[in-house]
Amino acid sequence: MMLDNIEFIIPCGGKSTRNYPHSKSIAHKSLLPFGDGRLIDYVLHDIIKMGGRHITIVCSNQDTIDQFREALATDIATEQKLRKAGRIAIADALAETFLPSDVDLKFVVQSEPLGTAHVLGLAHRVSHERHGIMIFPDDVIVSRDPQSTHIQRMVEAFLKDEKQILLTGVEKEDVSNNAIIHEGRLIEKPKEPYNHIGGYSPIIIPKATLDFIEQQVGVYEQTGHLPDNLPGGEWVYTDGINQFLDAEPSDAEWTLAMFMKKEGDLLLDTGTLPLYEQAQLRALLKLSRFSSDNRIVAQKLLAED
Repeated sequence: MMLDNIEFIIPCGGKSTRNYPHSKSIAHKSLLPFGDGRLIDYVLHDIIKMGGRHITIVCSNQDTIDQFREALATDIATEQKLRKAGRIAIADALAETFLPSDVDLKFVVQSEPLGTAHVLGLAHRVSHERHGIMIFPDDVIVSRDPQSTHIQRMVEAFLKDEKQILLTGVEKEDVSNNAIIHEGRLIEKPKEPYNHIGGYSPIIIPKATLDFIEQQVGVYEQTGHLPDNLPGGEWVYTDGINQFLDAEPSDAEWTLAMFMKKEGDLLLDTGTLPLYEQAQLRALLKLSRFSSDNRIVAQKLLAED
């Protein structure tokens, strides 16, 4: 299916210090290696495979945008050289990082770290007529069935009722670093969790919600003040969604829900150095074209101990 009415929003700001030293010399942690490619390639592959063509990457400055453009540029000459040299698997891996010519890739600068609600408002300005799906590139979901990925199932569910705000739901013991839903609103990083369903991306946010958040960005630009009473001191997506729901009439019939990760699908959180290294090991041993050879090497290394 072609998804002309959905914008895929990928926040790539910040200094990625939680992934230092791996991320110290790169524009953003989403350019870290992951399997045969990089984290950003894995995210983009799932979007493109399901028919997404409108993508906005939000960066902190123009230099970062320039590095992303270079990283995502098509390099047919190198691919052809690899194929002529018989290095077919490597050429195939390189080719998978190329974006189709019909992809509408946009970049937006968030010059101040004002939170993910601000990211959504800025991104919506360049895709004003579309719903949005925000994907944090350090949330990697590996679907058991590659023909029916988590994000694809999620979008199919949303398109049946476009008055839904959907977060990816994962059942876990400790949700203190996640968002949860309680009494129809989102609670970010709850100190006393009311349930054990933590929210992750992808997050589907309808156009009406994004319209509201974009309007709040305009208010901030005019007044210099973010919305009042922000629990974390930063205007994050949970605040924007809650403010939208609070502003709507009680009979507006908006649904806020968790779209549960399917049993058997694997969530890889790569947001810190140890978690990234563990996810990269799994990618090399399970997802890579060279996984068989990688496993042999890993087994030999473990046997040495």
